[in-house]
Amino acid sequence: MNTPVQLTDVRKVYGTGSGAVDALAGVTYGFEAGTFTAVMGPSGSGKSTLLHCAAGLDTPSAGDVHLAGRSLLGLDETTLTELRREQVAFVFQSFNLMPALTVRQNVVLPLTLAGKSPDDAWVTEVIRRVGLGERTKHRPSELSGGQQQRVAIARALAGRTAITFADEPTGSLDTTTALEVLTLLRDQSRELGQTIVMVTHDPVAASYADRVVFLVDGRIVSEAIHPTAEAVAAELAQLSAGRFSPTES
Repeated sequence: MNTPVQLTDVRKVYGTGSGAVDALAGVTYGFEAGTFTAVMGPSGSGKSTLLHCAAGLDTPSAGDVHLAGRSLLGLDETTLTELRREQVAFVFQSFNLMPALTVRQNVVLPLTLAGKSPDDAWVTEVIRRVGLGERTKHRPSELSGGQQQRVAIARALAGRTAITFADEPTGSLDTTTALEVLTLLRDQSRELGQTIVMVTHDPVAASYADRVVFLVDGRIVSEAIHPTAEAVAAELAQLSAGRFSPTES
């Protein structure tokens, strides 16, 4: 099975001596091609740290990460940036749009920075897919929060990258818009074969994923396949109460 994102015994320690904190305590996990995985856990469990290490945005204290088939060990920042630019798209809660650029210009910005010529027909299609076909010349200040997040989704689609990392992508959206964004992410995985890794605290959001990985104290302790919101909420309640049996991660 093709595994575009593979973590092997990844550890991340913040601080030193008696003040050291294990944000990740030896995580081994593979995110397979064309899958949509939600990463969940109580506050401080290491969710965002896992995503940042997997995406090459942070460097593990130990262990190895393979991104798009390439080990990140020892890569210089220039090479790492090029790898992310070629293979990875990001969707964050804060949208990260350029205020002076139009919708279309924001969507193609990563391609422009990479020195690539956008596929105009595909860009038009992805903007249509996210429901902004009539808004291509609008700037972020002229859009609602939900519409701005759709621009971020279109940007993630436009480059046809192998992997998308999403960190609380629906955290600041109303319920209706959040469900639309989650549907777009799910379709992105199923129809385009992208590997999507999403950190979320919301059981409903997690239920749109193919599977959910649960972390506690920097370790993967359980996993749910084809999750329902109710099952995810129940598992989170158990984990928050400290009732779990750590598994090999």
